[in-house]
Amino acid sequence: MTKIVYTILTMAFALGVYAQNTLPPITISSRPATVSGKITGMTPDQKIDVVTLVARPSWSTDQISTQAEVQADGTFQAQMEVGVNTATSINIGGQMRREFYVVPGQEVKLSIDMTTKEVKCEGALAALNSSMANYYDEFNERNLNAEINGQGIAKLRGMSVAQYKAKLLQLYNDGVKRLNDDSRLTPEFREFMIPHYQFITYALMTGYDKILRYANQGQGDYTKPDGYYDEVKPWNFTSKTGFLYSTGGTAAEVAAQVTATTGAQFTVPASIAPLTAAKKYAAKLETLTPFSAADLAAIKTDCPQFEKILLAQNEATQDRVEANAKNNLFNVHKIDASVKGEDIFKAIVAPFRGKMVLVDFWATWCGPCRAAMETIKPVKEELWGKVEFVYVTGETSPQAVWNKMAPDIHGEHYYVTAAQWDTLLKQFGVQGIPAYVVVDKAGNVVTKHIGYPGNDVVREELSK
Repeated sequence: MTKIVYTILTMAFALGVYAQNTLPPITISSRPATVSGKITGMTPDQKIDVVTLVARPSWSTDQISTQAEVQADGTFQAQMEVGVNTATSINIGGQMRREFYVVPGQEVKLSIDMTTKEVKCEGALAALNSSMANYYDEFNERNLNAEINGQGIAKLRGMSVAQYKAKLLQLYNDGVKRLNDDSRLTPEFREFMIPHYQFITYALMTGYDKILRYANQGQGDYTKPDGYYDEVKPWNFTSKTGFLYSTGGTAAEVAAQVTATTGAQFTVPASIAPLTAAKKYAAKLETLTPFSAADLAAIKTDCPQFEKILLAQNEATQDRVEANAKNNLFNVHKIDASVKGEDIFKAIVAPFRGKMVLVDFWATWCGPCRAAMETIKPVKEELWGKVEFVYVTGETSPQAVWNKMAPDIHGEHYYVTAAQWDTLLKQFGVQGIPAYVVVDKAGNVVTKHIGYPGNDVVREELSK
């Protein structure tokens, strides 16, 4: 039966052919991208003074944000330093948000009708952007696995690895069919989306063990069958123009990972070498390490198109490092990966013996964690110097994101291994974050909380 399912799926893949080479090649340039447009159909209570543009370059975790003033006739214009084709969103007075792509050295023109909510696109990547601006939310890759997200993961209960794979491939084929069947969409949009569908399908396939264990409440023995990645091997999505638009900065890393996992030779075009180099230098800044003289010289050779942007980011990083050193508001501590069991928590709190300690278990992706950090600020200001505020996270927080977020969270920081993180959560019975542990001056655990208990409770516990 499984063999029949795979045969049908393979035939479906053959039918899921899409037009290639309709998207223009990726552009790498030091020239700024221009976004212009006109807003029509505004009612008196919809008056919009500015639009906010946020670009998300594939070579950096930094977002590039700018605002454009809306003139009396509804027109606006802005320029953005992005270096390469870059996913960008426009927020129109908090009333409407749309996605499109900008291109360095070229202009994107948007006509935005607030009555119909339709966006018409001209200029750079007009064919892609016309579908992107109006239909991306409906067809984005996150929707591909929506059926098995959240509560839907229960649908995987009792599945074997082979059945799980068949389910993912069926979802992929269904997604491709929806793209091909929808006459509203341009061929360029289909060419952009399908490599992303392939990537998310591959990513879910690699997670079979953790996902199936979660669906089955930790039970089961899941062994990958022979030929598990056979359908993935011909995809080579890391070489596709559509994938490079959004993921070019990390495409070489992804290609190497897929090659190692599947045995297929995934590749990237030689033309994106400057983009890969820019990612390498940006990653150094993400560790709050300013460029050396050698770095500055190499950038001129490796990725001159990004030199202006990288130098500006380097200057901002230097300012940030100097401010942190001056104020002593942020410190990073390390625990050796060999430390295990209850010794992990003991090592975390040992440097702070003699003071009350609040240990905050959090993650970069956790909204309630960040909200609690804002709520507690008055207590921190009141008790700063008398109490140590310790923040612990693990590898579920991408380190590049953590590197950027942590300096703005004043206190003592630990980034532990996945195994150490799991041990800590089990030690304190934590099944959700944020979670907090209060430690007294002698290093003894006083109390713990799942979820932030409120400023009054924390103030009382830390003032003892």
